[in-house]
Amino acid sequence: MDKYLLSVATREEKTPNQLRREGIVPGTIYGPQFDSVNLQFCAKEFSRLPAAAFSHLVDLNYEDGKKVSVIIRKVQRKATTGQVLNVEFYKIKLDRKLTVSVPIKLKGTAPAVVKGAQLMEVALTADVECFPGDIPDFIEGDLSKLKEADDIIHFQDLEIDEEKIRILNPAEGVVAKAMAPRVAAGAGAAAGAATEEAGEEAAEGAGEEAKEEAAAAS
Repeated sequence: MDKYLLSVATREEKTPNQLRREGIVPGTIYGPQFDSVNLQFCAKEFSRLPAAAFSHLVDLNYEDGKKVSVIIRKVQRKATTGQVLNVEFYKIKLDRKLTVSVPIKLKGTAPAVVKGAQLMEVALTADVECFPGDIPDFIEGDLSKLKEADDIIHFQDLEIDEEKIRILNPAEGVVAKAMAPRVAAGAGAAAGAATEEAGEEAAEGAGEEAKEEAAAAS
């Protein structure tokens, strides 16, 4: 499991908006048997953290060399611009289990898709409980289980080390599904087009017949 680094400092006596105008993000650390602490860090440095950092351990490095191991619990962003307004960090204990969301990675080939079905990915992450040192980079799902259309990969089908990790999502919850190709819809559209074309031909025939009858009457 990777660990990521972020340089932080004790919060200055400025308003949050003042800090943000200077490119600084205010944040807070909290945790069990730990008094919450206000801090700040560079917005640009935080933006460089990869997506994986949001489900893994992050070491907060203070200027005096002190390090605190945390996970990112909540990121508050401005709705219109996506600007990071505030971040909540959770101080972890290595001997205490925690709950995190981990990406799901589907591997292999789905026989149903080879036969023409469409792969629908329903869940992109799984909620797991484990010790901080056992947080996986991702959890794998085997696409070979999708043999026929309408086959499903459930959370209980995901590959984990059950001695270290427990998935908290419902066992029967859907991770991915092989969807039947929409043949019926295509056939219906073709049939509708054929019916419309036949109707146009019939209308044209009726028009010609009316013209002939009018000519004969004159």
